[in-house]
Amino acid sequence: MPKLKPEELETRRREIIEAARACFLRNGFHQTTTDEICREASITPGGLYHYFGSKEEIISAVIQQSTNNTVERLRLMIEDSGDVHSAFREVSSFFFATMRDPDLDNITRLDIEIWAETLKNEKLAQINRASWALRRRWLESLIRRGMEEGVYNAESVDPKGLASLLLAIFIGLRVEGLLWREDFDVAGALRSLFLMHAGRLTAQMPVELTGQASPAA
Repeated sequence: MPKLKPEELETRRREIIEAARACFLRNGFHQTTTDEICREASITPGGLYHYFGSKEEIISAVIQQSTNNTVERLRLMIEDSGDVHSAFREVSSFFFATMRDPDLDNITRLDIEIWAETLKNEKLAQINRASWALRRRWLESLIRRGMEEGVYNAESVDPKGLASLLLAIFIGLRVEGLLWREDFDVAGALRSLFLMHAGRLTAQMPVELTGQASPAA
């Protein structure tokens, strides 16, 4: 292999990751062979193993690259927003666009396959947990900004707890859409999510969550 400059090596590595991701989305993680990745990336098997020592390393790189791309895009949304209200509008638009992505089902299938693999592969599990933790921390930072600007009640909102809930809802909506297909009311689910976020579905927290006695009727 001819000697490449560091930036050329990094560019080629990213190209291989994108090629592998395309194969994984098309055929699934387990069904994709390294030969298929080589064909997609226009590289020889020897060239592939110059960058990645195993298929596990490739899927780990796909997870990390996908996470970095998403978080970087969201980070730029916050930086370009004048205040937290406009930041929430940008994030809401991104969320709606993601839920209507025609490739979302394939992305969700791949995530489910990766999650199943993490149950028996601790190294991959650590990488996957770190990738979702990065997303959660980004959400936490947005929520803290909302607390500073008065969108959230700083005395009652737990940034990590709320970020964890929103992330779990987002994952659940994706899985629900994959399983229920045409029976899944994505628009209604999203409207309900934003009503819930705005506190317009209920005004009182259940007593079992507050640890306090119910007020007298």
